[in-house]
Amino acid sequence: MNKKEEILNEALRLFNKLGIDDVKTRDIAKATGISLGNMTYYFPSKNDIIHALCLQCVHEVDMAFERVSEKQVKNIMEMYYNQVESIFLTQLRFSFLFDKRYGEIMASLPDIQKHYQDVLNIRFDSFKYINMQLVKANMAYQNLVKDSYAHGYIINMLALYWHQEFLIYFPELTDKQKIEKALAIYFQSYKPYLTQKGLHQLKPLLKKLEHY
Repeated sequence: MNKKEEILNEALRLFNKLGIDDVKTRDIAKATGISLGNMTYYFPSKNDIIHALCLQCVHEVDMAFERVSEKQVKNIMEMYYNQVESIFLTQLRFSFLFDKRYGEIMASLPDIQKHYQDVLNIRFDSFKYINMQLVKANMAYQNLVKDSYAHGYIINMLALYWHQEFLIYFPELTDKQKIEKALAIYFQSYKPYLTQKGLHQLKPLLKKLEHY
């Protein structure tokens, strides 16, 4: 691991533990075991560190989408579930981004915000590809493909903002419980589109949703 990676790892740990506002550049330098001067050689400001961590998070989410877009699929429902689970686990690893100030952080980094805007259509294409595979496997009805982009907005919001929902209503949940509940909420939006075969494949994967 090079020094730049060490800095990012320590920054991520501190941001997740204390929040962005309570972590100074000197705190990250001290945790990494280097001087503040050396720190600024790699990252001139805290914003540059946040920027780098955002890019790292985006890259890991992109990789999850690519893994599930492979052509040979034995069980598309299980593969899709595993993909979303991988994305949610990545988000938990970068929880400082998603827990409280996600929109504010993204809006304060214009090139990151632009990247998110640019990849939205790519995300929607990925959703449509998955939906087509579900239909092809007789797990979903054709109207899921027809509604892919409208439905894409719903699941995109579910994927980005479940963290803040849980902070309000379920602060006591463990990380494992958060992932289980987030997946159940995410895939709930698919149920009206699924055939009996699709529902049968999905049922054992999901935790039952209870009232607040």
